[in-house]
Amino acid sequence: MTGPSGARVVLPVHLPQTAWANGAGYTREISVSTKSDPQRSSDRRSADYEWRISLAELTRAADFSILPGIDRVFTLASPGPLAMTVDGVERILWRGQKVEFTGEVVVTIELASAEPQLGLNLMTRRGSCTGRTSLERLDGKVTLDPSTGIVAATVLEGTATTSDGRKLADLATLVLGAHTEELEAQGCLLAITTVHRA
Repeated sequence: MTGPSGARVVLPVHLPQTAWANGAGYTREISVSTKSDPQRSSDRRSADYEWRISLAELTRAADFSILPGIDRVFTLASPGPLAMTVDGVERILWRGQKVEFTGEVVVTIELASAEPQLGLNLMTRRGSCTGRTSLERLDGKVTLDPSTGIVAATVLEGTATTSDGRKLADLATLVLGAHTEELEAQGCLLAITTVHRA
């Protein structure tokens, strides 16, 4: 649903899921920008994306796909822990912690229990754009200005309410349009995605 500012609320439950080729998880595409269509939501992976935000459900130990020319930011969106080894270096992630890496490096994950974990993924095409995910724990008013490069904000914990009264919780993502959006945050851990053209 789109509000007066042009911002769309995207709920994971409404997104189709695509199984990983290795059977280790599923991906739900939140938003993608391509050269032909600057911003859309889709039920299929786009091979020619400039940037892409998705939510992955990780169900077992696995290797990540090698994606040459893609830069990645992985943010744990569930409680954790999740063991992630990037280019031979292991890190233990908890909710809201992120790892940045290139699509060429070897990345493996290990789950501490049978409980699936969730990852918020930002992928940007190198040479076309650069991206980052910032994590902020917030109470009160938050201004999201697309002119600064902000394209989306995902609620990892707590709640936030848009200026037109839409409530965001449980991994809802606000995908910005052309105008500034103001949120009222309540104990909110917010993952803010920023993309800049190269």
